[in-house]
Amino acid sequence: MDHDGVEQVLRDHAALSRGDTDPELDAVRAAILIEDIFGVTLSDADIDPAMLADASAVAALVTRLRGPA
Repeated sequence: MDHDGVEQVLRDHAALSRGDTDPELDAVRAAILIEDIFGVTLSDADIDPAMLADASAVAALVTRLRGPA
C-alpha cells in the first residue's frame, strides 16, 4: 500500500471515531489498527495522540517503519 493508501485508511478510521473518548485511548486504538493493517510495530514514543491524529504524519511513520520497498 502506498502513502496515499495509508492516508485513506487513516482518514476512514478517523471518520468512524466518536470524538467523545479519551485522546490517549484513541491513540492506543489507532496504534493497534496501524500495527494490524500495515504490519509494523510502533514504539511507545510513536503512540503520540497528536501525531496519530495526523494522517500524513502516520503515513510517513508507516513508510519509515516498513523501510525501502
